[in-house]
Amino acid sequence: MFSLLLKRLTLTLALACSVFAVQAQCNDYDLMLLCDSAAQVDIATSSAGLDCAFDPDPAGCFTDEATILLPTMSAGCIDCFAQQANCVLDNCATICAFGSTESCDACIYDNCQLAFEDCAGIVDNDNDTHNNICDCDDNNPLQHPGAAGTNEGIDNNCNGLMEASEMAEVGCPTDFTGDGLVGAADLVFFLGYFGCNNNCGAADLDGDGLAGVADLVILLGTIGLSC
Repeated sequence: MFSLLLKRLTLTLALACSVFAVQAQCNDYDLMLLCDSAAQVDIATSSAGLDCAFDPDPAGCFTDEATILLPTMSAGCIDCFAQQANCVLDNCATICAFGSTESCDACIYDNCQLAFEDCAGIVDNDNDTHNNICDCDDNNPLQHPGAAGTNEGIDNNCNGLMEASEMAEVGCPTDFTGDGLVGAADLVFFLGYFGCNNNCGAADLDGDGLAGVADLVILLGTIGLSC
């Protein structure tokens, strides 16, 4: 029942909260949990929603069960999910019970998603079609999951790694031989420094003081490039 919610939150544009919106109830850790463990959250919220559908106090029941299933999620964020579950019961119970999956998903999206996003603080400040759940910098449209490298020294695709296409351009640092092409000769040059942990010079491509695997990955990512 709730699978559309997390899919849309992680893959589509979320509408920004209005100036009158309540303070976001989901904290930074909650957002990280929604990004990194979306399937776990989906299973937990779906289970709690189904188990509590016929409880005299469905929202209270949902909160109690979700707290057990998601012990690291904040109480405020769980409350937003509880409100979402209650909204689904009030507006979409019949459609979801007897209609198609598509009609159920549409009903949830049309009636309940905006209120959840407002409660949780789900926004897309930089309008890059990726909200702040998995966007590592929601104020920079050049940074979001799947973004192309811009050679500005920032983690464009938000994967926690600095890739060759993301490194700031400083000439052609992997053309060690200066022949205008990154190829076998440059690889041989680098391997002569591999394992170096002091004064590694140009072979220390990521600037960590070592010439190791991370530097080799950067070099291999540029093999064949003309400089």
